Amino acid sequence: MNRIINLAIIGSSTSGKTSLTEAISYIVGIISRLGSVQNGNTISDYLPEEIERQISISNSVISFQYKNKKINLIDTPGFPDFIGEVLCALNVVENCILVVSGDSQVDAQTCDFVEMLKEKNIPFVVVVNKLDKENINFIEKLKELEEKLEINLTPITVPKVTGNNFEIINFLSLQDKNFPEEINSLYDKFFENIISSNESLMEKYLNNENIPPNEIISYIKEGYSTLQVKPLFCISSIKLVGIKELLDFLTENFVLAEEFLTKNGFLSEQPVSALVFKTVSEPGMGQMNYVKVYSGKFVSGMDVKNITRNITERIGQLVNLQGKKRQEVPELPFGDIGGLIKLKETRTNDILSNDETIGNKIKRIEFPEPLTDMAVISKTKGEEEKVGNAFSNVLLEDPTLRFKYNPEIKQMIVSGIGFTQLEVVVKRIKSRYNVDVELIKPKIPYKETIKRKVEAEGKYKRQSGGRGQYGHCFLRVEPLPRGKGFEFVDEIFGGVIPKNYIPSVEKGVLEKMAEGVIAGYPVVDIKVTLFDGSYHEVDSSDMAFKIASRMALQKAVMEGSPCILEPIMDVEIKVPEEYLGSVIGDINSRRGRIISFEKEQKYQKIKAQIPLAELHGYTMDLRSLTKGAGKFSMKLSHYEELPPHLAQPLIEEYQKSKSQQEE
Repeated sequence: MNRIINLAIIGSSTSGKTSLTEAISYIVGIISRLGSVQNGNTISDYLPEEIERQISISNSVISFQYKNKKINLIDTPGFPDFIGEVLCALNVVENCILVVSGDSQVDAQTCDFVEMLKEKNIPFVVVVNKLDKENINFIEKLKELEEKLEINLTPITVPKVTGNNFEIINFLSLQDKNFPEEINSLYDKFFENIISSNESLMEKYLNNENIPPNEIISYIKEGYSTLQVKPLFCISSIKLVGIKELLDFLTENFVLAEEFLTKNGFLSEQPVSALVFKTVSEPGMGQMNYVKVYSGKFVSGMDVKNITRNITERIGQLVNLQGKKRQEVPELPFGDIGGLIKLKETRTNDILSNDETIGNKIKRIEFPEPLTDMAVISKTKGEEEKVGNAFSNVLLEDPTLRFKYNPEIKQMIVSGIGFTQLEVVVKRIKSRYNVDVELIKPKIPYKETIKRKVEAEGKYKRQSGGRGQYGHCFLRVEPLPRGKGFEFVDEIFGGVIPKNYIPSVEKGVLEKMAEGVIAGYPVVDIKVTLFDGSYHEVDSSDMAFKIASRMALQKAVMEGSPCILEPIMDVEIKVPEEYLGSVIGDINSRRGRIISFEKEQKYQKIKAQIPLAELHGYTMDLRSLTKGAGKFSMKLSHYEELPPHLAQPLIEEYQKSKSQQEE
């Protein structure tokens, strides 16, 4: 119980995280032969979408015993659309392995990962993979890593030779220190970094005292756990070079779950508490929640409170995880990571705790807001309910997704971090729930209004034998300030329209406003005053006054210099200095207005206002413009008039479709 190590493997796509997980699984004996991402037979990428796309989409937990320790390893996706999975993993581990590819440049995603690790104060090692590739200059690579990631690395294993005959030297198990000059400088770096991480070592060094290698090595654990020392390892996952050395290091030096939790006030003898950091729901398999145990322990048959939802759950089957394999266990102890099968209502980011005070100390996962919206169309008519149910099931697994019906544009909208993520969701609901949908560009929620004050009459009179219909009203319609919505004023005197018909006049106005007049979008920001009219003692009715007020409003809007309003978004964009020019040019091409610039560390922060209609696909466009280094967020600012040359096609299209319906 006191020997659990939790770690996440993170890194950008194609750095080789899954291959490293595969190599570790092979060395510790979980698998008997090495799979590959290309062949779709790795232990951690087992979902159909992962095999098809050859990328990790979901976190995969691999638990194993090694050298008297239990290690829970989480292999995470590297593609930016699945950043939510990385955040889930980083919330529940005490250690991290950052994988970079030796044969390609350090990208923006890797820099972001280092920022996240520093921010969350998680100790990490950097692993340079793929050093079996030809023409790699390791000294240059190290220099690039330190400059771009803004960290000082401590080499632990370094290449004796790169390329096909790749071989390493391990500074922790050296008898002979007769190196070539290049490696000598790396050993000096190793030696100096560890000495400078500890005051007593530094003092001995400055006093020219002899420091045996064993004493230096004994200080690595402390330097690593305080982030003073950032160890560097060199490996080839495919050739299994350097993997055992990495495993031995992490077993000896990584922070134990118990050490971290105890320091933060969680204990094994306290009542049980845990965070649910992932939910999987598959037809036929039931639901499984991945949990990290912060205090106490889970045993089958116990009751535990879900303090997030204020319910009680009965604990059933407990499992250790090895990719898609589940291994039943009698308990999940303090500090452990595992699965709880078939809890009824528990979801990702819920806290399970039989002591609310302890449970409230657990940090929940902070997920980013969605940035990409797509409309969902069912390929089979009448399946809207089925589509909604399928999406709500899939959304349980990914809290960065949203799904809703937008009544303003009469479309179902799915929102996520990026388009690839949304494509994966659509594929998943087709294969799991046999629901076939298509993603299309969503409509823009335009609105209509008027620019001048007008008066209009609406008279509805029908006589067809027997009782007729009669409603008659005069409306004064005037523009309100932007964002004020709607105001209705009753100025009827002397009973020219009886009081009981006035609510019907307002109802007719509201109905027509919702339908739209010039282009089928809701009418907003108007004040409507009912100031005159007439009635018939026998023929007047609620229906007649409702129709009359609709007619009056239609006329008033048509005569009141109508226009279309478009949503304008407040957009905040962070980009490195070198991309500033191209991002500003792009904002201008989207009819955007720059509000301000602000320097924020190595980034420029641009605040701008851009029409929503110009922001479709902006996530991908910004990634492309900045090689993945740009980030943005947006929220609705206000509505303003759409330029006439853009409004006219919308009006023409609506009027044409209306006349076709009437025919």
